[in-house]
Amino acid sequence: MQRINPGRWVALAMAAFSVLSGVHGAEEDQVVIEDLTVAELRTEIEKIQTEFYKVFNTLNEDDEFDILCQKFTPTGSNISEIGCEPTFVTKRRGDNANDYRSGTDELMSNEGLLKELRPEFEQLTEKMNAIAGENQYFRELGQILQMLRGRLSELGQ
Repeated sequence: MQRINPGRWVALAMAAFSVLSGVHGAEEDQVVIEDLTVAELRTEIEKIQTEFYKVFNTLNEDDEFDILCQKFTPTGSNISEIGCEPTFVTKRRGDNANDYRSGTDELMSNEGLLKELRPEFEQLTEKMNAIAGENQYFRELGQILQMLRGRLSELGQ
């Protein structure tokens, strides 16, 4: 993983907060990502991720590649999580479940589903890279999101 100097962390954190709050330039709003707690990191990741996918979905012309996020509660847990996936995955999973119920197909594992949809994921990556190349705001959101997730990973979460 590429290390980012602390000044860059501050700048990206400020950009993240100013993007979400509409506040620009106030020194008391400067935040160092390294100082955020795990809970604060998760909150910021959720905010940036929501905006990231909202921007992508707006700029992306093919609705099959839109990313939809929803809360779910994993089996055996009382703590809800947010899961995001492209529309083409949701549709294929639903079609597979319907085929399974009607007895015309076996229920696919997540790994099997991802393997089958590899070409679509490659297209999704191409679309995201193209939009990032054309849209600075989307590119910066992606960079901030990557750094926030990287910090969360450093904390073992």
